[in-house]
Amino acid sequence: MKVQDVMTRTVGTCEPQETLHDAARRMWERDLGCLVVVGTDARPMAMLTDRDVCMAAFTTGKPLHELRVAGAMSKQLVSCRNQEELPAAAARMGKHAVRRLPVLDATGALVGVLGLHDLAEGEARTPAAKGATAAHAALRTLQQITARAPTMAPAAAASPGPVEQSAAASSANARPSA
Repeated sequence: MKVQDVMTRTVGTCEPQETLHDAARRMWERDLGCLVVVGTDARPMAMLTDRDVCMAAFTTGKPLHELRVAGAMSKQLVSCRNQEELPAAAARMGKHAVRRLPVLDATGALVGVLGLHDLAEGEARTPAAKGATAAHAALRTLQQITARAPTMAPAAAASPGPVEQSAAASSANARPSA
């Protein structure tokens, strides 16, 4: 099975000069965990995840409207091709410990995103005879991605400590249902 058979075709994008506030809003409104960062030529150049946004705000102590995508986006783009076989793309995700890959066509144009959920979708569509191989690749990829990194001690002053919130406050902050 090829990447194009299971990839998500609806892709959110942003540009490096945009604020993280605008990028986070786009992720929220479209229920996305990442945006593909594109240059002026609309070619993918990096990824920006919701975690990248959160960590940029935390480590700088600045509000999102003061921070740019360029400062938080990935430093290296790991991608795959739409004609690539699914196990090869899954192996790349595991090797680079990423949950999603931008999918490019033969010309390098962005045509989709391949995520862990897409790998699971591919597994569900695979005939039983081939299912064990796809399931094994998906599980191996998930294992590599979710492996805990060595513990790094955060700076004592950087952590504001835990924040407790009542159930009523939590539900008030919950995402609106669609």
